[in-house]
Amino acid sequence: MTNNCHLNFNIFNSIILAGVIQGFVFGLVVLTNKKFRNPTNNFLAWLIVVYSLSNLQYYLIDIELFTRDEFYASIFVQWALLMPALLLFYGRNLIGKPLSKLARWLYAIPFLLSTIQSSHYKILEQTTELDDGFIEYMNISLAVSEYLAMLYNIGVIIYLLVAITRYRRQQTFKAQHVDMKLNWFSRTLFLIGVVTLVWAIQEATFESGSSYDYFYPLWILIAVLIYWLGHLGIYKYGINEERKKIRKTIYNRYSISEVLPGKSEHITSLENYLKTERNFLNPNISLDEIANHLNLSTGHLSKIINTELGMSFKDYLNNLRVEEAKRNLKDPEFSNYTLVAIGLEAGFNSKSAFNASFKKITGLTPSQFRSQQG
Repeated sequence: MTNNCHLNFNIFNSIILAGVIQGFVFGLVVLTNKKFRNPTNNFLAWLIVVYSLSNLQYYLIDIELFTRDEFYASIFVQWALLMPALLLFYGRNLIGKPLSKLARWLYAIPFLLSTIQSSHYKILEQTTELDDGFIEYMNISLAVSEYLAMLYNIGVIIYLLVAITRYRRQQTFKAQHVDMKLNWFSRTLFLIGVVTLVWAIQEATFESGSSYDYFYPLWILIAVLIYWLGHLGIYKYGINEERKKIRKTIYNRYSISEVLPGKSEHITSLENYLKTERNFLNPNISLDEIANHLNLSTGHLSKIINTELGMSFKDYLNNLRVEEAKRNLKDPEFSNYTLVAIGLEAGFNSKSAFNASFKKITGLTPSQFRSQQG
């Protein structure tokens, strides 16, 4: 350890340290709280913890608590080779295709080999007089492992983006099943991939003796994205769990919605399809799809809805969804559930669409409506 008493504390590495502490707290909460405990969340928590460990060790170099030689000869672990594997495990679980234990071990091999090599170096450093050739070999190996980690990370991100796209295409609406929306995951992965690529380019073009200061913004940005992924992942998990409970409760309690008599055959068929079979919960339902199901032209069905129901198809669909949301907002069992879960479970595809339609139809925001129920 360096004897320099003047450590290099600055605003940038202070932000990194704050993130490290937050990451450890996040991991502890997720891994020990029964509310969050499942394999998918566990992979996410370990990803955040491992990333925090990686940041902590580089923080110690940055504040000059260790020289680089002391660092690599004592505490260094190439955590960056484990992070892509954990990200892959998490992503595969999200799309419902978890990897086997054997596959997970195989994806962890780069990290295991790097750990064995660095442990060997540490032992030799403490017990043997190393020649310049071996030290040069280790320096090259460390540089290679850094680039390998970045390539591994970018490869995993590309794979997951393709897998998520396929997952979306294969999704079909089922009234008893809730599919997790993964737009947030795709966007975050893309941003992490872009920043990682920029980092790799900066490393490749870095000239010896130059200042590392311009790496600070990239370091902070990628840290923000990784920690954001952790918090967003847990938040989305909570919403999805609430949606599952709402769907199960409502489906069992109101498995058949009332279709009033005295309507035309086409409107009765329409309401059976949307209300009884609860297809109005499908955020992607379209007039074309319904017309095809009822063996009608889109134009003819639109005209029937406008004539007999006195509103457009969009307004009719939003009315069904708002009525569903109102019922759930009134239900004491869901009083602590998020408005986002209530809105998505009523068939809206976003919180903003839910708020806009709800206020247009009722004159109140969902939160105002809920507060009146007390």
